[in-house]
Amino acid sequence: MSLAMKLKCLSLLFVGIITAANGENCGGLVQGTNGSIESPGFPHGYPNYANCTWIIITGERNRIQLSFHTFALEEDFDILSVFDGQPLQGNLKMRLTGFQLPSSIVSTGSILSLWFTTDFAVSAQGFKAIYEGRKCTYLQCI
Repeated sequence: MSLAMKLKCLSLLFVGIITAANGENCGGLVQGTNGSIESPGFPHGYPNYANCTWIIITGERNRIQLSFHTFALEEDFDILSVFDGQPLQGNLKMRLTGFQLPSSIVSTGSILSLWFTTDFAVSAQGFKAIYEGRKCTYLQCI
């Protein structure tokens, strides 16, 4: 499937995915070879009832490396789910929570999705993640 077709499918998927957390917009379609993503309110703490989805898309034949600069979520109740591809249950790569800085994550393709949800009480600083597209051939990524 071409990148243009993927973008068209994802834009349809996005209707209703991006929600506000206590009046703060969060989530969205993120395109480009590198950048950063922060939880709403970072570094001063995220709101309760947050429900944010980011979909990172890099160019064809790229993988995405996601590295965390800061990570502090209420253990077991506030969760960052990472999906290798679109945010579908079968693509779930890992669920992150707590205060330990996660290891870097590398996608298998050119799409990586993050879904951040919080409960009704107690928040922490949040997270800041840096993503970078890695150009890949059949043998290696650079």
